[in-house]
Amino acid sequence: MLDPNPSSRTTPSDGSGPAPGGLLPPGVDRAATPPQRVAVLWCRRSADAATEALAALGLIPLLLDPTETTQFLDAMGEPSVLVVDCDALDDAAMEVLAQTRSAHPRLSVCALAGAEASRDGLLRALRLGVSEVVDPDDAEQLLATLTKVVQAPPAVRVLAVGAHPDDVEIGCGGTLLRHRDAGHAVTVLTLTLGAQGGPAVDRRREAVGAATRMGAELLLADLTDTRLDEEVGLTRLVEDVVATVRPSVVYVHSTADQHQDHRAVHDAVVVATRRVPEVYCYQSPSSRVGFSPTRFVRVDDTLDEKVDLLGVYRSQSARHYLEPDLVTATARYWARQLPHIRHAEPFEVHRASGDGPDLL
Repeated sequence: MLDPNPSSRTTPSDGSGPAPGGLLPPGVDRAATPPQRVAVLWCRRSADAATEALAALGLIPLLLDPTETTQFLDAMGEPSVLVVDCDALDDAAMEVLAQTRSAHPRLSVCALAGAEASRDGLLRALRLGVSEVVDPDDAEQLLATLTKVVQAPPAVRVLAVGAHPDDVEIGCGGTLLRHRDAGHAVTVLTLTLGAQGGPAVDRRREAVGAATRMGAELLLADLTDTRLDEEVGLTRLVEDVVATVRPSVVYVHSTADQHQDHRAVHDAVVVATRRVPEVYCYQSPSSRVGFSPTRFVRVDDTLDEKVDLLGVYRSQSARHYLEPDLVTATARYWARQLPHIRHAEPFEVHRASGDGPDLL
């Protein structure tokens, strides 16, 4: 049994602990991982040095023809960096580069230009916003330059905690999608497989599917459904997850809830995240009248995708609270708190430093 006394813990949960993606406590499985960070290369010469440097930075290098890039960006989203060989910058490639820079102004672009590189091509690339120019034959300089221009891992790390599969998606799915779209790293921690509500194997598969669609990391524990209030080591387990994920924003059940598992998770998370600057409590179908939100996040742009996420939970399709019209009506109801929006998700503010991400 894990240590029931959280005050005896020495692992910090203020951002100074292990790096994200590190070791998890026993009983917690990394069931889904976020999409890999990728780099796109346009090269006519050998790309070995560039691919080795990118791989050393933890990126997956993808060698594409410039004409394939727009389709890739539409399907996969913005890569961490675009590496272009000046010798590959013909008129068609320059047009694609201009379109890419216009559509993705934050995207870092690094030009490979050796001693024989076309001066005209290099000048045109610089006019289009190339971030850095580097000699592809200088391996040390190449690695140093790519290290400088590659987009850093997200500074905002979000942890959403739920007792059962689908809890998080119901309570804050639209908000988590907003975080994802803002480039924030999202982790979902689900503490049971919800075996009292359906076959555990189905609910696990559905949770993985929903996290994958959301681009989130999914951490799953298999504690006893409906008995979390009796789990002596629950706080310690959550503390260990917090030390690994190192979140800057946390979402969890409200204590104003009729379900004993939800209240137990709330209590454990409040203790385990005592050094996290932003902690918010979401509404569940079992929330009581005492749920008193004071923060409302606009989900106009993500509500349809939230409904699709909830549709992944087919084993729960008979639950009235998953019906799309009720999900939409609930978001419409809470939007009355904010001007000029149609849909919102409500949160009780447990802690807010004032420096958290503004999603309104």
